[in-house]
Amino acid sequence: MKKKVWVIEDDPDIGEIISHLLTEEGYDVSVFSDASSCKNLLIFNSADLMVVDVMLPDGNGIELCNVIKTSSTSARVPVLMMSANKGMSDLNGYYRADDFIAKPFDINEMIRKVKRLTI
Repeated sequence: MKKKVWVIEDDPDIGEIISHLLTEEGYDVSVFSDASSCKNLLIFNSADLMVVDVMLPDGNGIELCNVIKTSSTSARVPVLMMSANKGMSDLNGYYRADDFIAKPFDINEMIRKVKRLTI
């Protein structure tokens, strides 16, 4: 059974690249362009991993990560945060993500991190 990865990314080009990359690796990928569409589905569905951009049009990815990690239905789901702000990795104690990747990301590094988080 394919592992489900939700990508919350407002840039359609980046979302498409990640989707293509992870689909090629055998994942079932869903891309969301904002935090609210993801939050609405958290109640009914679950992913095996969520890749969350920090800057979203309707909120902050850090806040979304905290919602994911404090919800009884999604708390076990690993979260990989993404940001063009490389300094975000230093704030790991501030948010509850399981890992961080800086944009622009290295494709091989993205695959390694996703595989590690979906074991």
